[in-house]
Amino acid sequence: MPLNYEGTVIRPPSEADSLIFQITLGCSDNSCIFCPAYKDKTFRIKPLDIIFKEIDYISNKYSGIRKIFLADGDALIMPQNQLIAVFDRILENFKDVDVRRISLYASNKSIALKSVEELKELRKRKMSVAYIGFETGDADVYKMISKYGGPEDNAKSVNKLKEAGIKSNVTVILGLGGKKHTHAHAINTAKILNASKPEQIAALTLMVAKNTQLFKMIQKGEFKLLDDFESLEELKIIMERLEDFPCLFFSNHASNYVPIEARLPKDKEKTLTILKDILKRKNKFDLKPDFLRGL
Repeated sequence: MPLNYEGTVIRPPSEADSLIFQITLGCSDNSCIFCPAYKDKTFRIKPLDIIFKEIDYISNKYSGIRKIFLADGDALIMPQNQLIAVFDRILENFKDVDVRRISLYASNKSIALKSVEELKELRKRKMSVAYIGFETGDADVYKMISKYGGPEDNAKSVNKLKEAGIKSNVTVILGLGGKKHTHAHAINTAKILNASKPEQIAALTLMVAKNTQLFKMIQKGEFKLLDDFESLEELKIIMERLEDFPCLFFSNHASNYVPIEARLPKDKEKTLTILKDILKRKNKFDLKPDFLRGL
């Protein structure tokens, strides 16, 4: 059996050692022009009886499970009564003392559909981290990428999760504004991060897949990609403009040219020194080669 994964299953880098249950298929939005992740799926919620069978089977085979990640692209969109049933089944089967945390992808749409009290019910059941794609803080870039909601909605989502006691891990994408919007993208992304103050920030670097609308825009000359050092310049601007709130900042995704793991604000100046030195030298040997980068 029994973990019947359908299509490509994607999880954050920090969930590498987590057990993954796929409780929804695809993404509830799936309109972003840059994202190739769920083009092979039509969004749907997996039947509870199938989810329960998978949980029961795996819990009888393995013990000592500490972290569980619920896929696919927006698992929080599942109706509250069904989601509560999934959490309860996990904790009953894996024993509450074993599972330390349950995490999932969320979106502006799914967070808006949950009340603070409903989110608190999930927090009581060990939902400790929600991963949210901010992508950009610039309104024009956000509109261009055809993503649901907007930058201000992202800030509201994080603050709502905080009220429920749930941490946020948000992603931003370097280069997403192309050459036309690079400065505004970097500055306004830092601005929306300051407005929301998430506990974790992950910066990815734009990589273009052929099965996306963005790829077609590039072919038509409608979007100009940044080069490697221009992407790093955006990262530097974002880091410089972040206020001194406590968070973990990562750029250790496979797409990134320079891996960074920083605890802010403590490591801010050290990280900026590294970035400034690389940008001053502009030596390709300081960067991860393209053949080692990936989505």
